[in-house]
Amino acid sequence: MTRSSLPPSAAVLVGGGSGTRFGGEKLTGHLAGKPLVAHTLSAFEATEHISEIILVVPAGREEEFRAIARNFGVSKLTTVVPGGLHRHDSVLRGLKVLASGIDLVAIHDAARPLITPDLITRSLEAAAREGAAAVAAAVTDTLHRIDESGFAAGTVDRSSLRAMQTPQVFRVQEIMALFDAPEGIPTDEVSVAMTAGKKVFLVEHSEPNIKVTWPQDVMMAEAILLARQGKSGGL
Repeated sequence: MTRSSLPPSAAVLVGGGSGTRFGGEKLTGHLAGKPLVAHTLSAFEATEHISEIILVVPAGREEEFRAIARNFGVSKLTTVVPGGLHRHDSVLRGLKVLASGIDLVAIHDAARPLITPDLITRSLEAAAREGAAAVAAAVTDTLHRIDESGFAAGTVDRSSLRAMQTPQVFRVQEIMALFDAPEGIPTDEVSVAMTAGKKVFLVEHSEPNIKVTWPQDVMMAEAILLARQGKSGGL
């Protein structure tokens, strides 16, 4: 599978949460000179094989996010939809409005603004080749189990552990069928697929791809973006 022969692909960017842990609105907060979500949108806009972007946002704020996309030249955004109660509800709402003919869908946290077109493309290639793929990073910290009193109780072998990230890429019809009746409240799409017995290839990488969850994450993400901006001469 070459990049030129990838099947029709789209992205569903999920940002329908309340931002409770962050302590306020994060997707429209400024990061390296523009709203956080604009960085995420721009990465998918610049990815050659992404033909359509669906954005899932907090209900009632759809026009606010459409305006951000317009202001930053995001032409591939076709639909902005309100999020649901849980993540899988939001994802399913995004999947349901994809254009007909889309084969692969990259599901991505809108609050991961450091994603790059190259990593998006690598995940699409892996999914086209293996059937499903997700971006993941090796666990580098030493891990310990704790006992009921909070003391270290044992070391966990980290060699086979990976920290899951996004995008997570699937065939549209397959992931929609899995989301029709997920077991419990899944935390990501890979967990839904694995519960159904489907294999997901992990695209490992070492480049920063953090999800902005806490206020201090903004400083880290901004430093990385500004460093990239300096190397490239602009974003």
